Formats: sequence, C-alpha cells, structure tokens
Amino acid sequence: MSLMIINMQCPYCQTQLTEHCSECSHCSLSLKSANALLGPVPLLSLGVNDFLSALGKKAQKKINRSLVKLGERFPQVRMHIIVNNFNPKYSLATHLFWLFNQGALSTSDYKGGKNHNILLGLDIDQANCAIMVGYGLEPFLARKKLDDVLIKAHPLLSEDNYSDAILTIIEELAQLMEDTCKKLEDVLNISEAKSSQFNEY
Repeated sequence: MSLMIINMQCPYCQTQLTEHCSECSHCSLSLKSANALLGPVPLLSLGVNDFLSALGKKAQKKINRSLVKLGERFPQVRMHIIVNNFNPKYSLATHLFWLFNQGALSTSDYKGGKNHNILLGLDIDQANCAIMVGYGLEPFLARKKLDDVLIKAHPLLSEDNYSDAILTIIEELAQLMEDTCKKLEDVLNISEAKSSQFNEY
C-alpha cells in the first residue's frame, strides 16, 4: 500500500508549484493534458462517492454522519471521498489533482486561497490512499502531519476495512485541524473567552 500527500507539488513529478501555475515547469502536466490523458470527468457529489459499492449502506451513512460533524466543527471545510479503481498507468496523485480541479467540487467563489476542500481517494485495486487539500488549507496543514493522518489508517486499509479507515482519517483530520487552530490562537494571542464566541475556522 502507498500513501501520498498532494500539497503544492506537481502530482506527477513532485516539482514545487505555486497557486497560479498553469502547468508544471518540469514535466508540463496541466489540467489540459490531464483531461487528454484521463478522459471524461465523473460526476462527483459532496460526501462519499463509492463507484465500486465497496462500502455498505450502513457504512456510508456512518461516514456521512462523520462528515456532517466535521462540517459542524469546521464550517468552511468540505470533504469529498472517492472510492474507485483508478488507471494504474497514472499515479493516484495525478488522478486526484485532475478530479480536484475538474470535478466541480468548488464554486467560482471558493477558488485559490478560499478553497478549503479536502479530497480523499481510495484505490481499491491498487490498495492506495491519497489526500489533497485546497490552497486555503495548505499553509496550515503540514504535509508531514497529513502523512501521519493516512498512516493511522494503514492497518485498517491493509485489512480491506475501508469504512473504518475512512472514519479514522476523518477523525484524525478533525483533530489535526483543531490542534492547528489552537496553535494559531496561541501565536495570535487570542484569549479563550474571545475565541469561544466564534466556531468557524
């Protein structure tokens, strides 16, 4: 099983990118070339997109409830989950880059630094797992920390326990974001009394 984090890097060659790069300076990967390689974009919805029916109905309901709780704690964050078999000719990171940018997961009002989406992809056939976060979250969610989130789910994924692996990732992400917010409060010297009045991050 491989775990990948996509964070301001080309998903194909790992070259560092900026928000306004139209293509990778090293390998020339762009949305246009990804479209040519990967074909039609599947229709995605908020929450769980289980194209293989790998999760039971009860598991999907449980995961969706967990996503609702995540949204209540962090109203600006929207998480999407894709369970599928991806073409092994291209990395899962490349697939998620393509889906994140072409899958209509964000409206035009929430692009760039306002993009607080999180996309989790599980490749059942290749036993791969990857995560991508929007530009608005990248400065606050360190790649190493996101890597740790996926590693926590590794034993469950190795046992093909996809639902519990997803629930673990959601829980660990929530804890990571909460810890990050607390650190920001400390750095900015925001008092507990003040911060308790606002529950949006």
